Amino acid sequence: MPPIKPKIALVQPDSPFLDEPLSFPGLGLLYISAFLKMHGYDTEVHDLTGGGQLPKLANYDVIAFSCQVVHFPFAAEALRQLKPSNPEAIFVIGGPQATWLSQRCFEAGFDIAVRGEGELPMLQVVQNLDSIREKLNEGNGFQRELIAQEDLDLTSLPFPNWEAINIRRYRYYLAGRRCMSLVTSRGNCPWGASGHCRFCSKTNLGRNIRLRFRSVGNVLEEAKLLRDRYGFGSLMLYDDEIMVNKKRDLEIFEGLRTLDIKFRCMTRADLATKEDLKMMAECGCVEICLGAETGDPYLLEEVVNKGTTVEQNTRFVQWCHQVGLKVKTYLIIGLPGESKQSVENTRKWLESTQPDNYDLSILEPYPGSEFYEHKELYEIDWKPKDLEEAWKKGAPQYGNSVVWTPYLSAKEIVRLRNQILEEIPRGKGGMTSYWGTDSTGGSREQS
Repeated sequence: MPPIKPKIALVQPDSPFLDEPLSFPGLGLLYISAFLKMHGYDTEVHDLTGGGQLPKLANYDVIAFSCQVVHFPFAAEALRQLKPSNPEAIFVIGGPQATWLSQRCFEAGFDIAVRGEGELPMLQVVQNLDSIREKLNEGNGFQRELIAQEDLDLTSLPFPNWEAINIRRYRYYLAGRRCMSLVTSRGNCPWGASGHCRFCSKTNLGRNIRLRFRSVGNVLEEAKLLRDRYGFGSLMLYDDEIMVNKKRDLEIFEGLRTLDIKFRCMTRADLATKEDLKMMAECGCVEICLGAETGDPYLLEEVVNKGTTVEQNTRFVQWCHQVGLKVKTYLIIGLPGESKQSVENTRKWLESTQPDNYDLSILEPYPGSEFYEHKELYEIDWKPKDLEEAWKKGAPQYGNSVVWTPYLSAKEIVRLRNQILEEIPRGKGGMTSYWGTDSTGGSREQS
């Protein structure tokens, strides 16, 4: 008799803190599902995005949760509900919560925390169920952190298992076309080793996770699949920075033009020339998003340590306008050392450059970031309990601050942010008219 295959449930929590949870599906579990399927294991993906109810999941061997920090209260409560009726199941948690706060996952009752990329650790779990279960049953508090010890070859990696969920529930629109997310690279930010950016959680996890790129043909094959099988005529390229591998990326853009697929992406001000931006607009780029961070030179260069300048950000926005490319900027208020003058510099920068849209978020330090791990080195403070409550509720950019500086109280940070939002127009909730709507006038895409 062939061995009985384990029953594996992968759970994607809802994100009710978002304006529109059904913008894009989480890709992590869909990649894991496809990877396990490639190795002969079937999975059931339970996508709770948009208000789905947690099933009872009786008689499953492995129950795994994808978990951002904000999802953790749900995941912990789900574990509390599921474990008594299924004590033999191995409960796994992955994502940023497990990567940076694994001990809290164990305290909540999870058996295994997967840190970083999840495909290889999850394969390890399902291939060693009996030995893991035996150690758990010994009652010696067996708990494990799993980190992939090698980098996956992205060219041979299967596409996300789109069939595992109802992908047609998602309703993000770009230029009047249904839009889906796609990633073309993985690995450490290439600037991470030198400290950029200090608000960002690092991904090294104790080893050098190199930045890897999918091939042009591999990316375009998935784009064509999403277009032909599921009706997505546009893409959100969710890489942190497009144009790191410029030659490859320009070939991808040309391929998307041939496929008549519109796209949106993110980059840094020092990665693209005016000619590059013109070519992107001609290839169907509807909007490019720029991490400008702040309009204050000192905060950008000395505090954030991004490696770009306000002048570069200004020139980038100007170039986009000159070549007819829409540009959205991401900015942060409440950075260490923030003052009335630095906020005024950000306001003046927005007023003078006039990006087509912008986000002005209040800093929320996360585990793994320099600001969080070494708060004592920076001019910023917060109450740990208040910060953790902010994680649970979602984004402070919706109107609250739990941080303050020697020069601005938390209330002043909120007041100054709201003043900028009132003075300088932007799309409501991050929505902009050029993104378009569905044929019924339904929900527009969100940032």
